[in-house]
Amino acid sequence: MGSFYILGIVNKFEAKSTSPLNQAHWEQYLNERLDLKQYTTTLADYTLKGELKKEVFKENIEDFYKKLIEISGEDKIAIYFEDSKTDIDNYQNRTTGLTFKYHDTQITITAEMAILFIEGKVFVEEFSYEPKIINWLFRHIDISNPLAGCVMSDVLS
Repeated sequence: MGSFYILGIVNKFEAKSTSPLNQAHWEQYLNERLDLKQYTTTLADYTLKGELKKEVFKENIEDFYKKLIEISGEDKIAIYFEDSKTDIDNYQNRTTGLTFKYHDTQITITAEMAILFIEGKVFVEEFSYEPKIINWLFRHIDISNPLAGCVMSDVLS
């Protein structure tokens, strides 16, 4: 059985912590993974919820696809943009999760992401680090596009 690699933009998320966190700690810990400036957020002691601001996707997705094509060297990725354009609701979505630890707390993010592309039939049963690495890399490289701070990947098998 093959697996499929998915790259997407986090549209909505819910982060849960094993310890109560104030706003400063939520921002410190989650900004490593998602650029919270791009989201409308609501906060509780153990939970932070966010939704991508519609204009962030609409105004930046075309340029983001151009950068993905440049990074990957694959023009065929453009078909996803050609089909769905700038409305995030036109994209397929997938719910995925990511867990990481900071000091004395563990944070689990459950995210709904708009799928930007799917690469089919990767012959590996399970990836454990790849989705975390891709998420971190996009968050920390400068490609001059706000959506870089909203990327998450997943493997579907």
